[in-house]
Formats: sequence, C-alpha cells, structure tokens
Amino acid sequence: MPGTKPKTLPSLAARLKKAGIRHFDQLIHEQSEEWLIENFRPGREKEYPVNVTRLIRNLLWQMKERIASEEKPPFKELLRTYWYMYVKPTLARAGALADETDQYKQLSEHLAGLVRIYQVMQYKDIGFRDENEANRKVGLFANVIVFAEKVGHFAYLSELFEQYHVSVIALGGQPSVLNIEYFVDAIKAAKVNLRRSFYLFGIVDFDPSGWIIRDAFVNNLRHYGIKNIQTFELIHPDMLKTPEEVIQARYPVRAGPEMTEKNRRWYEEVTERHYVFMKHLVEESNGKRTLYGLESEAVSAERISLELERIMKPVIGGNEGKLKIYEMNNLDTAAHELILFKATHPEIP
Repeated sequence: MPGTKPKTLPSLAARLKKAGIRHFDQLIHEQSEEWLIENFRPGREKEYPVNVTRLIRNLLWQMKERIASEEKPPFKELLRTYWYMYVKPTLARAGALADETDQYKQLSEHLAGLVRIYQVMQYKDIGFRDENEANRKVGLFANVIVFAEKVGHFAYLSELFEQYHVSVIALGGQPSVLNIEYFVDAIKAAKVNLRRSFYLFGIVDFDPSGWIIRDAFVNNLRHYGIKNIQTFELIHPDMLKTPEEVIQARYPVRAGPEMTEKNRRWYEEVTERHYVFMKHLVEESNGKRTLYGLESEAVSAERISLELERIMKPVIGGNEGKLKIYEMNNLDTAAHELILFKATHPEIP
C-alpha cells in the first residue's frame, strides 16, 4: 500500500538465534563425532545423532565468518565442491549421512534460506561460483531482460543480446537465488539504477510449472532490489497461427493433488489474458476440466523475434541516442588505445 513503511528486520543476533546459529571457536568441520553430537543435539529431529539443519547452517555461517575476518580467502568454488569438502565429511563423521534423502539439496535449500528468509548473508560472502554464469549477459539496455526457462534457448538469447543490446539469461529450470544475486550484481556494475522500470520478456513453458519458474525469477529479482517490474509472455496459444497448430502442439498439464491449487491459479491467471486460442487448451467433460500446456519450443524463434519487434522494440526505441553515444565512446577508446600503442611501439609501422 502507498505510504506503508517497509518492515524493519530484527537484529542480526536475533536472526542468527532464530536460525539456530552461534559462533564456535573450534572449526566445526574438523571436530570429532562426540563433539558434533554434544554441540548439535537432535532435539525433535531424532532421525540422526545430530540436528542436521543446525549443523549445515553453522558450517555455512562459520565459513562466512572466517572469510569476513580474512582468516580464510573467498572459497571461489561451486556449492557442490563445498558439499564434498566440508559438509559431507562432517555429516559422515557425525553418523548423519542419509541414504535416501538428497542432503546436497538440503544444503542448497538451507543456504538459500540464510540468504532469502533469515537474511544473514549473501552468496558472495563466501564466494561461491555460479555454475550458470555462462548463460547470462548484461546489455547496454540492462533493464530490458529476455529470459528463458531452458538453457537450450541461450544461443538464441545471445543473438538478441547482439541485435538489441538487451540483457539475457537462461535459467536452466527453477532459478537459483545464487544465480540471480550475481546477475543483479552485474546489472548494478553496469551503473543501472535498480529503482527504474524493468521490462521482462519470458520464454517459458505455457503451463503452471513454467509460470512458477517465471514468478520465482521475478521474486528473486525483487529480493535483490528490482521492484518495478513489467512482464511480457512470449509463449502462449496466440503465438501459434491456427487452432490445428495449437492442438498438435499441446500436451496435458500434470494433474494430481499436489497440482490442484497450482493449476487452478494458473488457469485463473491465463483466463484473464483473453487469449483467442486458449479455448483449445481446455476441455470440459462430465464436470471435469482437463488443461493443456505448450512447451516453449512449440513457438519458433522467428515468431518470437517478430513479437519482440512489436512489443520490446518500443521499450528500447527511445534510447537509440544512448546506444549511439555508447558506440562512439567505444570508438574513442579504441582510437585512444591505437594512438598509445603507436607512441610506445615506434618500431611498428
């Protein structure tokens, strides 16, 4: 609501306490089984000899503390490397390695929680590398972002980056908080005011899961300070030209108890868009509704490009002067470097 003050975060000490984190002088990952059990008693979590959640969170926080105090250099490795070097051996020593539970996923989720929910640290505090770094680029028009659900679209996104000088990113499925933190850092490094309007053009599957990925991307951007966002869908039934094309490309949306509410919300949202061909993605029979979706690959790059010409080009059209200045600055820099090179290398004609 207008005029509403943002919520004030509790103190760092209070947030750490709520997360079950405290300072240890001893290096947690080097301690014995007895020490780990003594300091991370399971409480209600009786499945293992230690409280796995608290142990993982404290391992992460201690690494952050050691790097902040310059006791240790930034990690500069993938999160999975951290799992193998620090977390897995510690859990094994504590007798808490699981056979069936994906504990690497737990590590990823606990770290995301410390960043997003408890807000006690950021990924760059430890220096984790982003395994998706190669699948993003920040353009001159950094506030115009074309994003895709699947990495397979990145070659096409790179063409858009070259053609329009916009930012592009292929998420590789559900976007990681780490990936978006570093993406926003790159946008800030381009001297873009995060308070300005951002325009997002999405290439995601036209189904509940695709739109959940879109929403997760938007929410992560908002977490990192990009609040004023407009989104535009590039995959929807009206991007196909005939009812026959829609029917040939469609597939049944996943159903089941866990999808009922997600499917209902998605159907309500897409219904408000008034797509002409949406009627070919819904079937009603005996009081039962069957929903269909479209994969992002069902729409050709040619059609997406035509749509971007229509809806994205006007967004960046008013900035053509800025692009010319940018190109002239690049020419000036190149000329300066050439003059400097000739002055310092007179032997080369």
